[in-house]
Amino acid sequence: MTLVTTGVVVDGTIKLDEPIAIPNQTVVSVRIEPLPTAASDRLLAWERTQERLKARPIHGGGKHFTRDELHERR
Repeated sequence: MTLVTTGVVVDGTIKLDEPIAIPNQTVVSVRIEPLPTAASDRLLAWERTQERLKARPIHGGGKHFTRDELHERR
């Protein structure tokens, strides 16, 4: 039987988000895998964006306007 659930570490003890139906004293194997946080998601997205820009840079390729052309004074 394989069970996947989430929990929170509190003072070195894992508090599960939901009770599990396993008898007391059952020997189990535990694999700890921290879930990403919003901050780590943003950092990962930024790193991937930088890698993609290095592989495929964005080129303007169009005409470069002068200041006067950009800011027409009438």
